[in-house]
Amino acid sequence: MDRKDEGGIGKMRKKSFLSPEEISQLQHFEATSNKEQKRTAEQIEAIYFSGQNILVSASAGSGKTFVMVQRIIDQILRGVSIQELFISTFTVKAAGELKERLEKELSNVLKESQDEELKQHLAQQLAAIATADIGTMDSFTQKLLNKYGYLLGLAPNFRILQSASEQTMLQNEVFQQLFEQYYTGEHKEIFEKLVKNFTGKKKNISGFRQQVYAIYQFLQSTSNPQRWLQDFFLKGYEETDFSRERDKILQQVKGALFDLEDFFRFHLDYEGREFAGAKYQENVLLALDKLGSLQELSSEQDYFSVLKDVVLLSRASGGRALTITTRKEEFKELADTFNQGRKERIEHLRGLESSLYQFEFLEKYQDDSLPLLDLLRDFMSDFTRTYLERKKTENAFEFGDISHFAIQILEDFPQVRSFYQERYHEVMVDEYQDTNHTQERMLELLSNGYNRFMVGDIKQSIYRFRQADPQIFNDKFRLYQADPSQGKLIVLKENFRSHVEVLEATNDVFKRLMDEQVGEINYDETHYLVAGNPTKASPNPKNRAEFLLYDSTVASEELSEESISAGEVSLVIREIIRLHEEEAVAFKDITLLTASRTRNDIILAEFANHNIPLVPDGGEDNYLQSIEVMVMLDTLRTINNPLNDYALTALLKSAMFDFGEDELARIALQKSQEKSQENLYDKLENALTNQGLHPDLILPDLKKKLELFQKTLLSWRTFAKTHSLYDLIWKIYQDRFYYDYVGALPNGAQRQANLYALSLRANDYEKSSFKGLSRFISMIDKILENQHDLASVPYAAPQDAVHLMTVHKSKGLEFKYVFLLNMDKAFNCQDTSSSIILSRKNGIGIKYIADVEVEYPEEVKPRSIRLSMDTLPYQQNLEEIKLASLSEQMRLLYVAMTRAETKLYLVGKGSQEKLEKRSWGQAEQGLLSASIRSQLTSFQDWIYAIQTVFSEDHLAFDLRFVRDEDLTTDKIGQIHHSNPFDADDLTDNRQSEDIGRALDILESVDRLNSQYRSAIELPSVRTPSQIKKFYEPIMDTEGMDIMDERVAFRSQPNFDLPDFGRKAKVTGAQVGSAVHELMQRIPLDQKPDMAVLKSSLRQVQAEESVKKQIDLNKIASFFETQLGEILLANSDKLNREAPFAMLKRDEASGQEFVLRGILDGYLLFEDRIILFDYKTDKYKEASELIARYHSQLDLYAQALSRSYGISRIEKYLILLGGEKLQVVQVD
Repeated sequence: MDRKDEGGIGKMRKKSFLSPEEISQLQHFEATSNKEQKRTAEQIEAIYFSGQNILVSASAGSGKTFVMVQRIIDQILRGVSIQELFISTFTVKAAGELKERLEKELSNVLKESQDEELKQHLAQQLAAIATADIGTMDSFTQKLLNKYGYLLGLAPNFRILQSASEQTMLQNEVFQQLFEQYYTGEHKEIFEKLVKNFTGKKKNISGFRQQVYAIYQFLQSTSNPQRWLQDFFLKGYEETDFSRERDKILQQVKGALFDLEDFFRFHLDYEGREFAGAKYQENVLLALDKLGSLQELSSEQDYFSVLKDVVLLSRASGGRALTITTRKEEFKELADTFNQGRKERIEHLRGLESSLYQFEFLEKYQDDSLPLLDLLRDFMSDFTRTYLERKKTENAFEFGDISHFAIQILEDFPQVRSFYQERYHEVMVDEYQDTNHTQERMLELLSNGYNRFMVGDIKQSIYRFRQADPQIFNDKFRLYQADPSQGKLIVLKENFRSHVEVLEATNDVFKRLMDEQVGEINYDETHYLVAGNPTKASPNPKNRAEFLLYDSTVASEELSEESISAGEVSLVIREIIRLHEEEAVAFKDITLLTASRTRNDIILAEFANHNIPLVPDGGEDNYLQSIEVMVMLDTLRTINNPLNDYALTALLKSAMFDFGEDELARIALQKSQEKSQENLYDKLENALTNQGLHPDLILPDLKKKLELFQKTLLSWRTFAKTHSLYDLIWKIYQDRFYYDYVGALPNGAQRQANLYALSLRANDYEKSSFKGLSRFISMIDKILENQHDLASVPYAAPQDAVHLMTVHKSKGLEFKYVFLLNMDKAFNCQDTSSSIILSRKNGIGIKYIADVEVEYPEEVKPRSIRLSMDTLPYQQNLEEIKLASLSEQMRLLYVAMTRAETKLYLVGKGSQEKLEKRSWGQAEQGLLSASIRSQLTSFQDWIYAIQTVFSEDHLAFDLRFVRDEDLTTDKIGQIHHSNPFDADDLTDNRQSEDIGRALDILESVDRLNSQYRSAIELPSVRTPSQIKKFYEPIMDTEGMDIMDERVAFRSQPNFDLPDFGRKAKVTGAQVGSAVHELMQRIPLDQKPDMAVLKSSLRQVQAEESVKKQIDLNKIASFFETQLGEILLANSDKLNREAPFAMLKRDEASGQEFVLRGILDGYLLFEDRIILFDYKTDKYKEASELIARYHSQLDLYAQALSRSYGISRIEKYLILLGGEKLQVVQVD
């Protein structure tokens, strides 16, 4: 719709926004009011402040969605239209929820308002919510590309490549083609060396291919992949300064050597006197001799030489040359203190010597890697470009491509950019902490520089693995905090979700754990959580957070930290039973969280044993790895290739055919000749034709079974050649009753859901550009191998059940009781083990395998060895990624802890004895020491360290070790299930009142049915077409009444040969859609001639066969009619394809419902409205269509009349389905 048409004439006058003084008055008024739940001063500021970019840092549970909704409502009340707001959400679900909340709030304001102009404005906004720009950035970029993609030569009917497997197949094709090109090209030798650098232990190219795909994935998250490759890819290498690095090592060596000298001298002057004459003192004096030879001005060489000597000395006498050994008890403590201090310092020196040794290699060999990296950059540039071209031929793109195209359009076409910048009053984004660089660039291009509203919480940024960069949020936070002229920073820290015990436990952990150095932000007063809900602010000792560790008496090797132990689960079950039985906590109020997808089998089994309903969300029980789907996959493999012995054996042994071990052994002996190599299928055929070496082993019953098997398999193979995969799969299910069989097994509903999912997967696969059984099988094999596309299939779950989910899944949700499980699971450090590490700022860093020359005393070959070295950029990137990874883990723990509303349990396992012996460091400025925080590898270690180091601080959580003797059957207890039919026990059941009411209703069911018939049979949200269909006889696709054509239902024999080349029949609905789109596209600045009509038709998104059905002469003749001429003369008053929504009351039931639809067009004059609608239905008499569409036009007229307050509406039907065009006025 053109910009001038959006508001129409009835556009509301804009009201001014609140000044800072008015906001301040409002804050004071709210604070002194007697409201039960007051808005905080910060919330009020976030709702009403305007005039510059705003960053709202909203802590967990601080009401950020409330603030966002209220801000949007306030802007609408001030005359801003919903079409003037750009609102980006993180997920499609969040967008849907936001729209629902807005509809509800606007409807309430509309009901209460007395102002006619405002009511009209609100009704228009309510109608426009459905089409407003509220959604994910991905959905917006798709819309933008549909509209402007032609500027880049892109077809508008592209599809999204969502299946990881289809992407991999396309990538593999492109990679293979490019690999061969480079392998035979002019840089063949360097390329060979590059590939070998990444082959690892495998002797194939998969290592290199994997790295290429990983770099490509990273490039997709940058706002311009080719530009990043040119500007940043080699930055780390181009800026490597070896002398600066050498100097850095030298400063560290100086510091460490002088520190050791002071330590030794102090020791000899004081405690060392107690050990005078001991052997170690000779070595200490020897070390001091060397150390004493150094002055501040000594050369670099001298320092490095002394370093090597001292390290060598420390290794003498089996590493005990500098160790005090004493048997005297009174000196033990002195000796231990010295030995510990000496050990730490010597270890530091050894580390420095090792760094120096590696550094000397790097100085010599790092530059040899540059030609390889140059070529890798070229390869990546070519791969990215070629892969994009390949996707263009498929007309299928990844979300990343769509974003890049959208950025390109906005950067290269200023008129498009200005259109959006002028259109949007405000550019809003939710979950801003999870923004990536592509999305940030989009937001920059859509805003005018001072109209951005960004809401998020950096402490909840947990999507780094999806290339989200929390630093985007952090940089703005720091900038606005330091310089308010750059933007407004508003911090919401009142938490309305949780009880004070949960908040205090969270604060106690994070103020000692998270700072800028390790954690990326200072968790200080700015970020402390404060109880915002008065009812949850008073302490309750029962809700105190608990840190529970299972200390097994069983040998510790049985307990792997990777998976949860049965003891941990029992400990949780004991607590759940206590909550349920003693505190009447419902199961549905309890949630178990795990940091990553974990094996659910132990948890499920233990919960089942104790009759506690549990609903897992995902986990590794994905459907492709379930036994019933595995059998089906082997069936498909056999159909594709019966000579695959593994698949054939699996199929024969399966429940479909049920061959036993003995029967398979008999078949296996049926070779045709003694020494021949034959497949199992050959032997099976030999058995059937008595051609095997031992035909006597094939008994009659076995032969019958084999005949049935062969007949069935051949029928499936024949069927597969002419039918879709989906049909083939269902044929297999039905022929052998396999679907019914698995339904009868334990957990049958889930098994059937898995089989159903496989058939849908096959259906989706065939909708893509790929076809064929063998390709489908290879795709599934690839999925199983890479584990990248696995999903579990949901099915109906019990209502009152404990939930089990990952922390990522729980984000944004809240639960009364939260158990965070498997706290001792080590952090995932996959990022840090790769041979390539990428940094946004420094580019690539690689492990380089150098050919290092070696001098041997005698002539040997080869004269060099291959040595892997971490290049300097690799080391820098590794440090960066380690810190980023640890920070992300801290944020994950924060998200987990802040999900709890009433009580939080942190659950892990470990030996009390071992944990107490470990060194947990010292406090540094109120935090755990930075070195300890960065060395620890699990949530449990962090919390245990805080518990130990700050034991005097009265922390807000209690540590308890639970042992096997605390988990006996008696102590765990059991659930007492009450009789479900006992009326007294239903008093707490939320549904008991509903059940009572339902029984009353059933008594008079006939009376109620007739009274509420229209409400029962019509949906609560309706379109004019639904209402039309409800009152009309059934119609065929051409719109003709077929109720009396009984003959149409008789099947007629058809002897035509199938014509596989013939296109599918064009339906009336397709033609109707195309005509409607054409009428929207025709420019009306002057009378359109045939050339303009043809050009407009070319832009219509429809098949050519559909477009051919459109008679352009009829369309041209419309502009000769009186209505056509009025349209041309008043095009500034014209609104086309206008969505509307209207609240209606159903007369029969008295129920209200929302009516939604789209008007083909109307002309808005001051005193009247001309409404028109195009119809392509075939007809004989115009009166037929007038009768058919009369009620629909009345509804449209009613909606317009309500919106604009104009009662005079002229209604026209433009009929295109007859021999000639007709325009008829409808009374």
